[in-house]
Amino acid sequence: MTVSCEAICDLIEKFIKHELHQAKREKVVVGLSGGLDSSVTACLAVRALSNKSVFSVILPDFPITPNSDVDDATELANKLHIQSKIMNINNIKSEFLSFLPRNTYAEGNLTARIRMCILYYYSFIYNGLVLGTSDKSELLLGYYTKFGDGAADLFPLGDVYKTQVRELAEYLELPLSIRDKKSSPRLWKDQTAEEELGADYDEIDQILKNLESTGTRNTGDEHHSYEISTKMLARIEQTIKRNAHKAKPLKICRIGSNS
Repeated sequence: MTVSCEAICDLIEKFIKHELHQAKREKVVVGLSGGLDSSVTACLAVRALSNKSVFSVILPDFPITPNSDVDDATELANKLHIQSKIMNINNIKSEFLSFLPRNTYAEGNLTARIRMCILYYYSFIYNGLVLGTSDKSELLLGYYTKFGDGAADLFPLGDVYKTQVRELAEYLELPLSIRDKKSSPRLWKDQTAEEELGADYDEIDQILKNLESTGTRNTGDEHHSYEISTKMLARIEQTIKRNAHKAKPLKICRIGSNS
């Protein structure tokens, strides 16, 4: 990392504290999944504010969500001494699906949006802000659900690559069970992010950093220095292009004179 973990944590903590103060809110609300990003986010929120100013909601979708995820999330909440609420969303999702046609990907998006609805519900109750847990790699790839995990008030990790988040987790001394866990939105059974994306995050972040610094893909001899194949480069670029609509502002039909 070109910036130290200590410096990144300090910047994020100041960001969270400043934004909560500016919004005149009392708490931050975070969906705690037992995964890497949400665990780092919750930890930094406690460091920025206090354990009393962080409310976590653990939203498993049994039997898709492994019990180990809930155990990890619960143990972290206890370690951080933050208030937490566990809610199995499967019954809520099943009620929706009783009126809808079945489709694996649509159901996955529904899962993410149900979770965000619940987070905003608690955010209103506690006069809080919802902390998004997506990192820079996921945001650049568009690897999130529009109006699901892509909807939040603040994204503390939004400028931190996935591989950097793992370094932060080590710096913050999070449990190995969280640090070594494969990334997954848990939207359907046995889903993993790297399998779905077709590459591990070490490769993905190399490509994203190069695209960010040059605005173009590596070609010729240059791509060999990154040890990334042309096929992999094309796949990541296609993912970014396909999901670009998620990051665009809402399209509004403007009525009135331009004069």
